[in-house]
Amino acid sequence: MTTEFIQQLLASEVSPAKARAILASEDDFLASPLLTEVERNRARNAPLDALADALRNGAEPIRPAEMPELLHELEIPPPALFGWGDLSCLHRPTIAIVGTRGASTYGKACAQKFAEAFAQRGVTVVSGGALGIDAAAHKGALAVEGATVAVLACGVDVTYPAAHAGLFMQIRERGAILSQFACGSKPNEYKFLQRNSLIAALSLAVLVVEAPARSGALSTANIANDIGRPVFVVPANINNPNFLGSFALIRDGATLVDHPDQVLESLDLDTTPSLFAASSFAQTDANSLAGRILAVLTVEPQPTDKIVAAVGATASDVLGELTMLELDGKILRDGPGYAIKP
Repeated sequence: MTTEFIQQLLASEVSPAKARAILASEDDFLASPLLTEVERNRARNAPLDALADALRNGAEPIRPAEMPELLHELEIPPPALFGWGDLSCLHRPTIAIVGTRGASTYGKACAQKFAEAFAQRGVTVVSGGALGIDAAAHKGALAVEGATVAVLACGVDVTYPAAHAGLFMQIRERGAILSQFACGSKPNEYKFLQRNSLIAALSLAVLVVEAPARSGALSTANIANDIGRPVFVVPANINNPNFLGSFALIRDGATLVDHPDQVLESLDLDTTPSLFAASSFAQTDANSLAGRILAVLTVEPQPTDKIVAAVGATASDVLGELTMLELDGKILRDGPGYAIKP
């Protein structure tokens, strides 16, 4: 398949099953009777200028033989993809971390901490490049110089959301941007559902961190379950509506986890702390926000507003750091306050 043909194929937005049937026939793609007129026109109007620009800047096609083994396990794998970055990270163990765009401080801290732990063990963290949980997962992997993949609901050359231009640049340096859509393709609602399918298919397992009753993360989890990939869920306060979808997954059989090693052990992946993990968790820089918080805390719980005032940082930053310290096992939450873990 030439790169131009891949662009036309993906621009047509035919299903993988129809693409396989057309490719198996001897028909010229644009003349194939299997194409609807809408699909044919999409292929004819494939933005070749966008393709040329994307290729010049570093994007490249991924043909069937170059796809990760997990995609070949599907009954009908995608006909082709576009990637941008270090595509070798797609061939390592992969775990998806997904959740809501409107994530809480707790949810984002959990996503980041799980992603850090996975990446430290050589796992590629897969997510959707969106705001909220997705962004926290990508940033967690990047924070420990690990690999992460953002699967987009648009072309690999389209920055959506626009606020993630800098993040996507970092992802391309440490991992990859991936898409099943033609270069230049704009996002729309149905493409996000297809993107969720690819996230599930690319991953050994899916971790849902924070999902309301109506959430795209639930579709990713359901697809993962349908194709035999395990689904894990991070718990939270039962009164938090942002986790109602998460609780539903647990009721339906997803596995509740409160530590990254529980996911890794279930997948028979390495849980030995990396050199980075051993050094980073052994001591905390006294001048960092975490260090300043630890210096303020005692064995007696202190209210959050007092901690915020003492360390001289924003409430949002302090709450995020408190959650991470709690996940690290360094502090305990007691009602509205926090204390040093004995």
